[in-house]
Amino acid sequence: TLRMMPSPLSRSELRAWSRLAGGSRAMFNALDRQLRDESGMSHDDYQILSRLHRDPARALRMSELAADVGFSPSRLSHAVRRMEDEGWIERSPSEIDRRGTEATLTDLGVKVVEEASPAHLALVKRLTFDVIGPGRMTALAEAMDEIGRNARGR
Repeated sequence: TLRMMPSPLSRSELRAWSRLAGGSRAMFNALDRQLRDESGMSHDDYQILSRLHRDPARALRMSELAADVGFSPSRLSHAVRRMEDEGWIERSPSEIDRRGTEATLTDLGVKVVEEASPAHLALVKRLTFDVIGPGRMTALAEAMDEIGRNARGR
């Protein structure tokens, strides 16, 4: 006989969690595949490049960049090292205190992320906002903000 594991989740919570986890995984896999196929970068690369692109100086301290994209410092360092090899990012000592390191988007990095963005954001729109519609967009954003804060322990 098949026995259910004890769970602190109700049946409906378990079903919703399974769908959230599976849907999120499928969405991020599709986004990653599209970026790799069309732009030669991963979704993680795109997140880092686009975050630097949004900064007026196109540069951030590595610690701030790691927090903004949700990476551990070592994971970010590895990713940035790879993107340095591609010529998309440069690292240098922080102008402010010299103890920290700053990541700066290069001209090539600007070109790469700007070329990747239209098709990538069109896929984001098709996979998410076209599905949920404008009426549920604010509720989704608020729920995900709260989930993120809770997961980070804030």
